[in-house]
Amino acid sequence: MGRDPRRLILLALLLAAPGWAGGAKPTIQEAIGWRLFFEPALSRPGNYSCATCHIPSKGFEGGEPLGRGAHGDPLGRNTPTVVNLADTDLLFWDGRASSLEEQASGPMTNPKEMDMTLDLVVERVRSLRRYREAFAKMGVEKPTVDDIAGAIAAFERRLTTGPTTFDRWIHGDRSALNEQQERGRLLFFTKGDCALCHNGANLSDGDFHNLGTGTPEDQGRYAIEKEDYYKGAFKTPALRNWKGREPFFHDGRFKTLRDVLEFYSNPPDSGVGEREIEPKAFSEQEIDDLIAFLETLNGDWPDLKPFEQAWKALGVE
Repeated sequence: MGRDPRRLILLALLLAAPGWAGGAKPTIQEAIGWRLFFEPALSRPGNYSCATCHIPSKGFEGGEPLGRGAHGDPLGRNTPTVVNLADTDLLFWDGRASSLEEQASGPMTNPKEMDMTLDLVVERVRSLRRYREAFAKMGVEKPTVDDIAGAIAAFERRLTTGPTTFDRWIHGDRSALNEQQERGRLLFFTKGDCALCHNGANLSDGDFHNLGTGTPEDQGRYAIEKEDYYKGAFKTPALRNWKGREPFFHDGRFKTLRDVLEFYSNPPDSGVGEREIEPKAFSEQEIDDLIAFLETLNGDWPDLKPFEQAWKALGVE
């Protein structure tokens, strides 16, 4: 495939972050969302919260190939992060949720995850004095499921990561990358074709692609949108702050980023649909250089202390 330099320049510009991390003091709604995110009462056994799968110390992912539900059941896919999703339209590996509110309420009613009904979620939250009093401070006397999911979504929208070394390069500091990282950057935009999918502020196009990893049992986006193009297609994961979110891919099959790049060097034929990528045949040196560059895409993780402080300031527990 010919590479148009103008296209590469455009892709580079698309990688510029719009200003991650920081921000105003959390609102009451966001503070409630923080507390609900860690609330095990949202699961039927009372042992499982959003944070059980979306572990802050693991990049708000699960740290294991597959998630596990409140009853101990293994789930079908790797837990995706909930960080840097404020501008994301379609969520989950197959894009089945169209908003963070929908994403927040979906696992609650999944029998293998939190195993609740929405009515029971509302009943549990209303039964706890801390939430009755906290929502009342927002002017909400009887919180509904929309109020509950809305608070969790408001908290998640604030989960943004900090500036990266590559952000400095994007904004004009050409000394930000060392020689090896610069070689990796060029590979990312040329031979690797990585930026064709990993672009935008979050380093994901938000679209769905077949990399040859689908199976007849899990055909990805095709389960939601019945077009042949989507057979075996899964959402492009964000590369911003990839480190700490291992293992990788929708089924957690790769323990390290090196494993991923070795896969791209010689991907298998697709078991479902038509694979989109061609073998990249990276050398070991090229893989080392790409990893060096990809390290520059990591920034600080969200600081949760302001949310905890905002919750304590409510004086409800």
